[in-house]
This record gives sequence, C-alpha cells and structure tokens, in this order.
Amino acid sequence: MTSGFDVPILTSPHGPAHGPQASVLAMSAPIAARLGLHWNSPEIPGGGVTVTVEEKLTLAREWQINSADSWLHATDRLIRGERIRSMPAETALDIRDEELEKRGDAYLDLDDWVAAVYAHGERSGWTEEDTDLVVRLAVKSYYVEEQLAGDGLLPAGERLVTLFAHDLASAAYLVHAGARMGVADPATVAQMLDALGHNASGITSYPTWASFGAAYVAGSSILFGGYPTDSHYGDPARTVRSLLSSPVSPWTNIPFPGRS
Repeated sequence: MTSGFDVPILTSPHGPAHGPQASVLAMSAPIAARLGLHWNSPEIPGGGVTVTVEEKLTLAREWQINSADSWLHATDRLIRGERIRSMPAETALDIRDEELEKRGDAYLDLDDWVAAVYAHGERSGWTEEDTDLVVRLAVKSYYVEEQLAGDGLLPAGERLVTLFAHDLASAAYLVHAGARMGVADPATVAQMLDALGHNASGITSYPTWASFGAAYVAGSSILFGGYPTDSHYGDPARTVRSLLSSPVSPWTNIPFPGRS
C-alpha cells in the first residue's frame, strides 16, 4: 500500500501494521520512505528479501556496512545510542539542559547557551579546539531548532533535548537491511527490536511522533548538513511532514513505542 503523497510510504501486507513491534519498526519510516522500501517488512517492493545494488551502496556510504560483522557492530551501536552520545551536538544539548535545570528556566537564549558551553569546557579541561567545536554545534542547533519551529515541525512548547531519534531510526532500518543482506536471522531481529523498543520508550522527550520526527530532522541537519537550507534538512523535513499527515502513515495510525 502506498500513501498517494509525494513521499512513498510503503506498508507491506506481510509485516506487522499494529502493536508493539510495528511501533518499533515505524521508527524506520523516514529512511524506508527515502529508499522506497517497506517500513514494516524486509520484503522489497515487488517481492523477495534481497539487498539491491543501490542499497548495498547506501549501506556502505552512510553506515560503513559491507559485511555481517560491520552490520552487527553498526546496528548494535545505534540501538545503544553510542554514535549520538559521541557527537559534539549532543554534548551541546546536554549542556543546555544542565544550565536550564540549574536556573529553573524553560528557555535559554543563544548568548547564555554559548557562555554555558565555554564554562563547561573550562571546568572539564577541554582544549580550545574542542570547546569551539561544541560552541559551533550549539549555534547550529539553535538555528535548526528555530527553523523547525518556524516550519511547524517542532511541537509548541518543546525544544530539542536529544538527537537519539536519528540513531533509533537508523537502527530500525538496519534491522531489516540485515535480513535482506542475509546476516540477521529471525531471533536476532526479534532481540534487536525488543532492545530498540525498550530504549525508545525510555526517551521522555519523545512523547509523540511529532517530537521524534523533529529530532530526526534536526539530527540529519546538524550532524550532516549546513544550516537548514540544504537537502539534509529539506528532504527529511518533507518526509516527516508526510509521515505526520498521511492517512496511511504508521505515524498517524499507531503510537510511538511505549506510548498509548
């Protein structure tokens, strides 16, 4: 089934469309839509469970996956959020949250955020280069957040807290990519989906798909793009908008993992 929207949202009749496992798999929808794949099944459109040449190139280019070992390592790392925790942008968001908690406030302007990063870097003994990098990512995150709010993609009253959504979406996609590669048996897939569901449900800053979608777009833009005027913002933003509005999207039919 397709959505009829510009963004292809493909739901397989052979995969779960409701229930906890479907909620977990639905996190892969932004990537599955971009690649023209089912979000809920490893079966490729037209039938069969096999990896195409195009997908092999995508796996190698975006996730450095070209073997069973590299697939397992990358997917496990993403499930755990280890990639995002190593990113300076996530550090910048953590520092803002710490400063907001200390002040008892709900908003921090850019100047105060930058000052908090410099103070944190000095306390932590960072090098000047490390501090400047986190400052640049704080500035970038601030403007991406403003763009998301202006585009109606960041729910009112919310802010970016973590970019873990990008790791979760990538991991959910890679679970089925592993099946297409022939390196993931059903038991491994089930175990990974259980872990993904557990980790996703614990992220309180994602109460809805809209919150998750905003963080996914932000992750794409902040980690890989320039300021939010390029394809790393625009393309996922259009996909997320469709996922949040299409009547056949999993995001309009089933809740985020762990939500009711």
